[in-house]
Amino acid sequence: MALLSACGGGADQDTEPSTNSATSADAPSGTPSLLDEWARHADSGQPLVVDGEDATEAHLGKAARLNSEQLGEFQRKSAYAQKSGVLTPKAFTGLVSVYRFLNRQTGAHFYTSSESERDTVIATMPQFVFEGAAFLVSPVAQDGLLPVHRFFNTVNGVHLYTISEDEKNYIQANLPRYVYEGVAYHASPVGGVGLKPLFRFYRSDRGFHFFSADHNERDNVIANLCAYRYEGSSYYVMDPAAVTEPPAATPNAVVLVVGDSLSQGYGVSINGNPYSFVSPGKVWTQKLATEIRARTGRACNRLVNVSVGGMRTDHGLARIQGWLNQYAPTHVILAQGANDAWQNRGVWSMEANLGAMAQASLAAHARVYVMDFAFYPKGSAYRQGMTEMYQRVATNNAGTYFAGSGGIPFTSTYYHPDQVHLKDAAQPAILENVWQTLLPSF
Repeated sequence: MALLSACGGGADQDTEPSTNSATSADAPSGTPSLLDEWARHADSGQPLVVDGEDATEAHLGKAARLNSEQLGEFQRKSAYAQKSGVLTPKAFTGLVSVYRFLNRQTGAHFYTSSESERDTVIATMPQFVFEGAAFLVSPVAQDGLLPVHRFFNTVNGVHLYTISEDEKNYIQANLPRYVYEGVAYHASPVGGVGLKPLFRFYRSDRGFHFFSADHNERDNVIANLCAYRYEGSSYYVMDPAAVTEPPAATPNAVVLVVGDSLSQGYGVSINGNPYSFVSPGKVWTQKLATEIRARTGRACNRLVNVSVGGMRTDHGLARIQGWLNQYAPTHVILAQGANDAWQNRGVWSMEANLGAMAQASLAAHARVYVMDFAFYPKGSAYRQGMTEMYQRVATNNAGTYFAGSGGIPFTSTYYHPDQVHLKDAAQPAILENVWQTLLPSF
């Protein structure tokens, strides 16, 4: 039994504060300036790729979205049929219980509709705590029901269940560690009288799924067990007492920041160069990761910062789909473009890349925010052109534009001599600019 080139050129045409107008000429002969240092952050031009466990997580996230989308299509068809009088309530017979176990060693749950499998686990596997009957299903095909497929994860010994043929096919094509074990039972892809949703969660740090037909348990997990990502309804199981849909869930917010050193603050750039423009703990993204929980009163709201120093918009575009799949964000902040500007890449290419990232984010059902950091080294005309570009991206892709560095004086108190990177003193203002933009969505 299977259980479980050079950096941006161009002289500044503005009359900017002399305390913040460093160029290569500012440094003594033979001593690299900040601009020279920044030139080292340009990478080899090779695209970033999703690899290792990230690839598995991205595939699992994509699979979950396929399940959700296919269920949504069933629901739309069902609503149309009910409105037109075609669909009639179904009476299901011969229902059986699905039994639930907790593995005390791993924290994963095991589900089976087989009484013999249930009894074997109870008798021979003491690490499994029997939690009783969890919900009702049909062991055979009936009108209005579809097969629920069962997969076994050969790496960690857990199971995955799906009613979606799209998800089943995707898993078989992309996740070889999941071995198909056949049809586990039959359930409904749509709700109705006598049916209730089976809610689905995924825990990425342990690599397993959790299922519950109890909406109170669902809400408790969402509110208190932050390691579990809510993935919506898996399908509908039987409950003779069910006459209405349970209250809708309020999923936690996941804010994904796709940026560069202006969002990462310090660390190692994409080609291995260490850098630090902001002190550890002072970066606006680090502060937002805490504030997003404190200010909303929801302990499991979170920020995922995939920003890396040196990233350009083409790098972001190369990885955005993997990040969307892996993290299932509710909000996406696109905060890139400074490195394109440094390397004299066309504004048109920035706009195209950011627009494509925005479209991918919208397709993943996330809100889109386009963040503009003032770029001073090339003068006011260039800076204004970038701002207009960011505004077009937001307008043309159902997004929200905001100025991340808005209201921050262009002085040496707030800016490094490279005229782009902001110091510790500027980070609280950036945080507030971001927060006030996000606030209406919480």
